[in-house]
Amino acid sequence: MIKPFNRGLAAMLLSLVSVFSWSHSAMFPDGFEYDDSNEGALPSGMQALMENQQAATLCQGGSAAGYPCKNVDLMSFVAKADMGGGSANLNDIWGYSDPQTGAEIAIVGRTNGTSFVDVTAPESPVFLGFLPSHNNGSDSWRDVKVYNDHAFIVADGSGNSSHGLQVFDLRSLRNLPSPGQTLSESAHMGGFGNAHNIAINEDSGYAYVVGSNQCSGGLYMVDISDPANPQYAGCFSSDGYTHDAQCVIYAGPDTDYSGREICVGYNEDTITIVDVTDKFNPVQLSRTLYQGSQYTHQGWFLDDNHSILIMNDELDESRNGHNTTSYIYDVSDLQNPVEIGRYVGPTAAIDHNLYTRDGYIYESNYRAGLRILDAADIAGGQLSEVAYFDTIPNSNSAQFSGTWSNYAYFASGNVIMSDIGNGLFTVRPDWDAIQNPDPDPDPDYCSAGSDNASEEWISQVDLAGFSHSSGSATYSDFTAQLVNLNEGANAVSLTPAFSGSSYGEYWKVWIDLNGDGDFTDSGEEVFSSGGTSSGTVNGTLNVPAGSEGVSSRLRIAMRYNAAPSPCGSFNYGEVEDYSVTIGAGDGGGGDGDPVTYSNTGSYSIPDNNATGVSSPVDVDRGGASEGIEVSVDISHTYIGDLEVDLLAPSGAVFSLHDRSGGSADDIVQTYSLDAGTEASAGQWSLRVRDRASRDTGTINEWSLTFQ
Repeated sequence: MIKPFNRGLAAMLLSLVSVFSWSHSAMFPDGFEYDDSNEGALPSGMQALMENQQAATLCQGGSAAGYPCKNVDLMSFVAKADMGGGSANLNDIWGYSDPQTGAEIAIVGRTNGTSFVDVTAPESPVFLGFLPSHNNGSDSWRDVKVYNDHAFIVADGSGNSSHGLQVFDLRSLRNLPSPGQTLSESAHMGGFGNAHNIAINEDSGYAYVVGSNQCSGGLYMVDISDPANPQYAGCFSSDGYTHDAQCVIYAGPDTDYSGREICVGYNEDTITIVDVTDKFNPVQLSRTLYQGSQYTHQGWFLDDNHSILIMNDELDESRNGHNTTSYIYDVSDLQNPVEIGRYVGPTAAIDHNLYTRDGYIYESNYRAGLRILDAADIAGGQLSEVAYFDTIPNSNSAQFSGTWSNYAYFASGNVIMSDIGNGLFTVRPDWDAIQNPDPDPDPDYCSAGSDNASEEWISQVDLAGFSHSSGSATYSDFTAQLVNLNEGANAVSLTPAFSGSSYGEYWKVWIDLNGDGDFTDSGEEVFSSGGTSSGTVNGTLNVPAGSEGVSSRLRIAMRYNAAPSPCGSFNYGEVEDYSVTIGAGDGGGGDGDPVTYSNTGSYSIPDNNATGVSSPVDVDRGGASEGIEVSVDISHTYIGDLEVDLLAPSGAVFSLHDRSGGSADDIVQTYSLDAGTEASAGQWSLRVRDRASRDTGTINEWSLTFQ
């Protein structure tokens, strides 16, 4: 969870926390709303599972005991009320494998302490005991990691400012007099109070406390080689607050750092890499910003090669208005990380924690649950979702509730998940189904009709001069694009993602010429493939004369038409809608034609902030930009506070508004720019900075038209 306590509002927020309690629509101390109103009622299928713990529930037909799933079976569930600690909500989770007994133990963070559950027999979990928080405080955030048969626990929030590092000897769980014990910590270290997270490098025997009230919230290093006697070892504070971190003995391709201890910090707005080999002289190697950042949250190396990492941003979904996004970085040069791709998931849920194992990524995405991604093509910046288990049916919205985290490192292959308002889930991925998928398309796609990326099977679209590739073997998601067409014949090329399959693809394209939302009017079916094809279909769009100036929608549909067809004869495997403008030009819709790109997402403008907020658009038009029109719609009182700039892919900055207008409200205006020979293709951004206090506002939408 986001924890910006190093900000100027910290004192005020801490005073507010003292009066809040966990309830429906309670407020997190950082100001973000937690809503557990949809978590209280379990699906009907769960009651039978809880009464008969010997029977796991397979994922069949997209459901397991009422929970949406794909290739993940539900082994068991333990309600939070049955894990000690009363009704306290859950937060972080980690696991422990006892080297002597082989037991697999779930270590579950709570707002008031830590629960320990034996999940060795996953269908029959056993609650072992509850460890109260140090000094019996209550904290919104708790984090735990394991080293040398000991759990190391930190806590964050206003409830226990003296928590420090709590240590628990996990070997004591072997000989409990009976399950359900109240447990006692085995050691404690002061030196800091609250802390948001802890990372442990098991290869070095060092723990790294982050987000504490020491080291400016940076890396507070602790020698835990003797778990019963942890000792302060050093501090890195040069880049301020660190929200989360991973520390390793580096084994990647950057030979300058082979065998050295490296920490990757996720520092609210950057990925910050530090050499911590010398604990009293840590060296910052790089500090990497990225486009569209809102809150750099957490990430993990892809397994042990240390050349690629995957990272999440906890506020980009809600603020930038896009689906769950994972950022992929090539870190083969530790001093120069390079973003190589972004994976955009099928839901709008906020991402929280992710971990990697054996070429797969295990993401906990709040209201969308556990998502397992295949990283086989990650070097090319691509990921693909192969499995999921969702603990909140019927909602994947961008809210701070649902799954907090997961642990996927048990030898059994079972995965444990903490759901904030519900409890502990133990699930098992169906690896046979994941690694040997049915080669036939899923019949569920026959009724697809949304812009959900998981329901889209068109991999390449070429319409006149417009061209866009999904970069994926299985889907595309182009619906935010605006396509420029012209009267007369226009070339079209459509490529199915599953080219070469046993099913034929039959294509139709409509344009809603009169803008009434009905595609059945005469003349609005402007292309038909005329038959089936297992590969790319080429033809022409017949845009009727007299259509110039119409701004409407274009619809592309594909269905499977070869026997045995999983779809009915009139059902389409995919439907995609595009915005479309029909106008004059060179007749081909190419570089000589006007073309517009837009971002209709709402972005809050931070008050009195030199960084501001940026709203991006991705442009795939070729050629030079030359003349550009920029239309902006900004709501803001006292626009004399604002600086509005257009940022080009090359790094060029075009000033649109520089604190003029005094006390006037709002900017709704179109600016004409002479961009010279500036290249069109790449990511453009509208940046808005508020350089004075008190007045606030939002970017409502903006567009970029190339002449």
